[in-house]
Amino acid sequence: MLIHHSLPSDARRPIASRLMCTRLFTRFAAAVLACSCSVTASAQDSAPSPQSPPPAEAPEKESESAAERKSPTKSDVIRVRAEHPRVGPELSVTVQQPIDIAPYYRADLFAPVTGTVEFVQKSIGHSVRRGEVLIRLQPAAGQPTDPQQREILAPFDGVVASRSVDPGAFVTSAVLIPGAAPLMTIVRDDILTAGMRVPDTVAALIAPDTEAEIKIDGGSTGPFRCTLTRIAPGLSAADRTRRVEVDLWNGTPESFALFEQASAKSNHQDLKGAVLPQVPRGLAAGTTPRLLPGMYGQMRLTVQRFKDLPLIPSSAIVRRGGMPYLFRVEGNASRLCPITIDIDDGTLASVAWLEQVDGAKTRRPIRTDELIVVSNQGELENGSAIEATVSPAR
Repeated sequence: MLIHHSLPSDARRPIASRLMCTRLFTRFAAAVLACSCSVTASAQDSAPSPQSPPPAEAPEKESESAAERKSPTKSDVIRVRAEHPRVGPELSVTVQQPIDIAPYYRADLFAPVTGTVEFVQKSIGHSVRRGEVLIRLQPAAGQPTDPQQREILAPFDGVVASRSVDPGAFVTSAVLIPGAAPLMTIVRDDILTAGMRVPDTVAALIAPDTEAEIKIDGGSTGPFRCTLTRIAPGLSAADRTRRVEVDLWNGTPESFALFEQASAKSNHQDLKGAVLPQVPRGLAAGTTPRLLPGMYGQMRLTVQRFKDLPLIPSSAIVRRGGMPYLFRVEGNASRLCPITIDIDDGTLASVAWLEQVDGAKTRRPIRTDELIVVSNQGELENGSAIEATVSPAR
């Protein structure tokens, strides 16, 4: 007879729990033992053996680095363009400054006596002739009654620029009250004067035959050429500039021919210094500059010209610490060399080397057989390895 012994369910549950805990503990102990063996083996592998000599690879690496610095790789070479200084077209020194356009003559007319305006006819824009009566006054009581003091005449042929009185207005003599407003202003605008202030750096180089180019701001005509009419004898104490002026005929060449004939009859006594104005050159046939008093523009003077000088592009000049330098090609390297600038118009420049001779800086002219770097100067240092492509002569 088979007898089957069974335990109650509450008795079997603690036995199963004990078996599961035993298995987990066995697995944890095996894992800890494996980790400790791995750490011990790693420590033994990393520990230097007493019989092993110290590594001697560091000096070899250092020597390799030095060799690499001495012999740059192809990727270290900087490609640049280079040019020979050339004796090209003449180099000119110019100066450009703002100009103002003013009427050839301007006269503010004031009341010579205190009184009432009896007659005034001409107004803004009306032409007047020299000697024409413009304003007649009725003197107040106690004022001079001389007919010459009652009338205000046009001092020259021109046009009315402003008028501030009407018939019946009471006016005060400018002799009694200085600073009184003018009753009328007359200007001559068939001739206009362009004035410019030349900086003291080039003031000594200008002369009556100095060439000028004028461009009017917003003008409907292009730039035109002329020469100087008047030059101040010295510099202004206020701003250290020298004023120059150009008198321009504000009409067509045909009208200028008629004016010249009429002015010659009086030996040009109606002109400043008996000097005729200039007809602007360089305009299209049949056009006039269309100038107005009060306009602004720019005048460029060519103050000096130089020929047969070795020239370099102005863009080749670099500045380090505020001093000018050029990169000169020497073999396969760039050499940073100090220079002195004689002339630089922003496009071409004439320079000379500054070299140390017996402890002193000596000036040496630049030669046309020397090669100058003209591109990528910002990537270069003194002694940089370069591959220069020589630009053809222009």
